[in-house]
Parts: sequence; structure tokens; C-alpha cells
Amino acid sequence: MLKKALIIAGGAALISCQPAMAEESSYSYFSSRMAKTQVPDLLSSSERDYYAQVFGAIRGQNWAKASELLDSRDKGVLHDIARAELFLAANSPRVEMGPLLSLLNAAPDLPHAERLAILATKRGATILPDRPQMVRMANFGGLTRRGKPRSVADGTVPPTLAATIQERIVADDPAGAAAALAEQVDFLSPQARTELQQRVAWSYYLENRDQEALDMARAATLGSGEWLGEAHWTAGLAAWRLGNCAAALQGFEGAAANAWNEEQRAAGYYWATRAATRCRRPDLVQANLRAASQYGETLYGVLAAEQLGLADSSVRAPDFSTNDWKLLKDRPNVRRAIALTQIGESTLADQVLRHEAQIAGDSAHDCLLRLARDLSMPQTQMWLAQNGPQGSRPDAFARFPSPRWVPVEGWRVDPALVYAHTLQESNFRSDARSPADARGLMQVRPGTAQDMARARGQSLDASALYQPAVNLEYGQRYLEFLNTRPETQGLLPKIIAAYNAGPLPVSRWNEKVRDHGDPLLFIESIPYWETRAYVGIILRNYWMYEKQAGVNSKSATGLAQGMWPRFPHAGGIELVRLDTVQNN
Repeated sequence: MLKKALIIAGGAALISCQPAMAEESSYSYFSSRMAKTQVPDLLSSSERDYYAQVFGAIRGQNWAKASELLDSRDKGVLHDIARAELFLAANSPRVEMGPLLSLLNAAPDLPHAERLAILATKRGATILPDRPQMVRMANFGGLTRRGKPRSVADGTVPPTLAATIQERIVADDPAGAAAALAEQVDFLSPQARTELQQRVAWSYYLENRDQEALDMARAATLGSGEWLGEAHWTAGLAAWRLGNCAAALQGFEGAAANAWNEEQRAAGYYWATRAATRCRRPDLVQANLRAASQYGETLYGVLAAEQLGLADSSVRAPDFSTNDWKLLKDRPNVRRAIALTQIGESTLADQVLRHEAQIAGDSAHDCLLRLARDLSMPQTQMWLAQNGPQGSRPDAFARFPSPRWVPVEGWRVDPALVYAHTLQESNFRSDARSPADARGLMQVRPGTAQDMARARGQSLDASALYQPAVNLEYGQRYLEFLNTRPETQGLLPKIIAAYNAGPLPVSRWNEKVRDHGDPLLFIESIPYWETRAYVGIILRNYWMYEKQAGVNSKSATGLAQGMWPRFPHAGGIELVRLDTVQNN
């Protein structure tokens, strides 16, 4: 059994899209920016009420009322798009060619324009108004993920062998799995052999049988395929725990060389740095650390940059600026999108901004991205971050939305940490629902939320979890609850692990995982693949949000120094070191 004691370680005329800057902590930055925006209100209170009635009538299929309301006032910012919605709504009255052409002439830039043109052609139109040409968008890809290699399915693995190995692994019997594998290993393809040997090696590792894990992992490294990088990785970890720095260095360098995704490659380089340090090989330390730092949006890429002193706290996410507004203010779709968000039509606003990005070209793309951020349109922001004009490349912060949503009872947990979970849990989809009935932004289960509500003498309707303010409140409460649990010890990596897997597995890992008090070794030794990846993703997200706020990440600094970050609070974050003593 391992006894772990906590020790506090103290711890201009030419208008262009240009960013605005500066703050001191991620908590204060995100809390204060909730009330700050350069986006103007385009609708008066009475106009908001009026257009809400118009769109309400359209959504309710009250066609006569919608037409009457639109005809009752002079044309405003949302008249054209409201008429387009009315004309194209399912079951709405037939519209003749004249009104269709009139609308197309008035608003050829609407996202509805092509459908309106097709309908006008069906009504007999032969000459159509010119419409803006769509720009071909490049896809920049999304965030990196430390995924699991695909299981080899080449027909060389008998189903009975696969089943037996899995059964023995689940039963914590790697020796039994190894015996079953040994009987048929010569009949397997190199790829299948590598996969199964790696699985058995990892089982040995989880059972703290490190020499056997190292031996089996080394055998796996003689093979090929996507599992080769994982085999080298397992060999590196087993050798690290055995204190064999040379074998660990070989394993981690092999993991980097044979990685099939950026996360694993960065991990291999970073841990090779650790092994080279332990082996007193300064010639390899800097080379591997710099190699890891190239993958700046990965867990270990951030840590490597931190150690190299490359983290720049003077750079923060640019907010929507007055210059941005000067560039965009005469674009009808921009004005429509802003007005639509003022009446709660966020889905339609999303369509409008995406369409505008495809007809505006690269001159406005970054400004539109910042507008989406300021309008609290995270889905739009992420789409604009992943799709843009050829040759452009949005800044890294664009893929990390921070909408101006506030929990019902205000922020108590660092918003950066809440956003970090929300991005992974739901991709900021407030309507997300899992097969296990976890709901909303932070994937909160109704039963858990209702238990927390009752503990405060409150009640909660499960449907309220689809409301951002409510969901963020209960997600925040659950993080606070996990912080107080003895299983997590108030340590951030364990709290994150418990958010994904629950407190009880963390309790088992506290007893079983031989991490030598090293937080990174604990993370990499978590038995659940999903949770192991989850902790790394959340920490990466958290640090990127701290960068967005322009602050240095104390938790990243601590982890790079072998210290555990505690749960963050408004005053900052405390670092602790675990002294680990083997109890014989």
C-alpha cells in the first residue's frame, strides 16, 4: 500500500481586423468579459418584442398573423429574412413569382437565396437577380485527440483467442492472457501479434508487474502496425517505473517515432526528455523537448513550451473590436445575425453567419469569427475556426469558445476549467444528450443534479439542464463536490478523472496505481483508456483557456515540476508535492 503525504510547495483609416488586449487571472478575465462587448444592440426593446412575435408566428405556423405583422411596419433589419423564413416554411401558403423575385432583388445575400431562386424558377422566372458567389472553404481540422488504434481485423486472430485474452485481462490475469497468446502467436500477422502483445503488456503494467510488462512490450515492438507506438509507450512506462532510464528513453523515443497521432508523438518526445534527464543525457533533453513543443495544442506540447520558456502570457484571445465593427457594419447578414441573437433565434443566426463567411472572402473571416465569439455562438465560432478561405489560418484560440454564459448562481469555479470540460463533454451543444441520459453542456445526469438540488433545499426539472445557465451551475456544483471527496484529495487531475469515471474508480486507483507521487505518471497509468485520454484533454483545454486569458498556467508549471495542482479557486491555484513511501 502506498502512503502519500501532501507537502505545500508554495507556491486606423485603413480598416483591418485587429485584436484588442489584457487581464491578470483566467477567473477575473472570463468573469469580467461577460459584461464587455463592442457589438451594438441593433434592436430597441419594442423591436425585439415585435420581431419575437413575427418569428413566433412563423414557428407556430400562424401564417396569416406573420404576414400581417410584417406588413404592419416599415421594413426593418429582420424583415427580409423573416419573409424568407415564411415563404420557405413547410406547409406555408403558396408564394407567386413576383414576391419571390422582389425578395431576391432586395436581399440576394440571404442564406435562403438559392432556395428562393429555385422556387422562383418553378413559378416561371427566367431571369434571376445576381447572387454573391460562394467562396470555396478550406477545412483546417479540429482539435487533436489521443485516440485508440483500431483493432486489427485481418482474419488471423481466432475469435476464441481474442475472447480468452480479453477475459483474462478483465480478470486481472495477464499471465493467463500471455499463456493463451503464446499458444497461437506464430499464426498471427505481425500487426495482430503487436496488438495482442501490447494489450497483454499493458495488463501486466496495470498489475504493477513491470518487468513482465517490459518484456512483453519489447516483444511487441518487433512487429508493425498502428499498435507499434503503443507497444513502445508501454515499454517506456514500465522501464520508467523500474528505474531503467536507458530502456525508458528507448521506449519513449520509439513511441514518438511510431506514433499515429500528434498527442502520442508529443507524449513520446516529452517523456523521452524526462528519461534523458534521468540518464543525464543533456544532449537529448533539449532536442526532445523542442520536438514536443512543436505540437502546441497537445497536453505535452504545452508542458514542453512551458519548460522551454516559450509560453507567452502577453498574447491573449482578441475580442471583437471597434475596427471589426467598422469593417462589418454595412454587411446586411452581419446586422441580421446580431439582431437574431437579440430575439433568441440563435440557430438561424448561425446559418446567417456561416453563409456570410462563404460569400465575404478572407477579408472579413477573422472579424466574423470574433463576432461569433462575442455573440456567444460557440458552434458558429468552432465552424469558422475549422473552415475558412484557402491560405488563411485562424489563431489557436478560435477553437476554444468562451460564450458569455453565466451559471444561475454566478461563477465560483474558474470559468476556464468549466469551459475545458464543456468543450470536451458536448462541444458546447446545449441540447446534447448521451445514451446514459447525461444532458446539456457539461453532460450532467438528472439524478445527480436533483440530488445536489435537494441537498440545498431546491428542486429541479430535468429539462432545465438544457438551459446553459442551469447546466453550468450544476456542472460547477459537481466539480465542487468532487473537490471535497476524499478520493480526489482536492487534486485537479484526480477531480477531472472523477468527473469522467466517478469517485469510486479513483479510490481504487489511489491504492493500486504505482505512480511514485508523480502526477504525470498517475495520469498515464489510469486503467480506463477513456479516462486517461479525458484527463489529458481537459488539462490541455484548461491551459488553452488560460492562454486565451493571457495568463501563465500555474498548473502546467507545477506538473512540469512534478507537483500536483489543487482545484483552482478565485485566488489562484495551489501546488503540492506528494511524498510517496512504500509501506512494506
